[in-house]
Amino acid sequence: MYVYEGLATVTVLTRRHGHPPVELTTLECPVRVSNAGPGRTRVGLQHYLLGPKDANTLRVMLPDGLLIQGPIIDGCNEPTGGWLLIDVEQYDLAVDQPASLDGWKWQ
Repeated sequence: MYVYEGLATVTVLTRRHGHPPVELTTLECPVRVSNAGPGRTRVGLQHYLLGPKDANTLRVMLPDGLLIQGPIIDGCNEPTGGWLLIDVEQYDLAVDQPASLDGWKWQ
């Protein structure tokens, strides 16, 4: 079962300590995103995905704004398609509480 199947913005990155990331983005890339176990996502590709030399990170932005990103741990990228397995990075998106409720208030 797929979590998402359709077009997405896919960015392939090379991230190295002490160097700025190098990235290549493909707009409207057809993908199949599925759960591959705890903390892992499999991204199916319908064609070869271009990226920088020694790419090690994948970022997928779905049309609803959901961002899936993580290091590439396995995969196959062929002219006829393929797949990439990534460890999904979790982000804490909790809203910060105001330091004081004694100031401005919503009215």
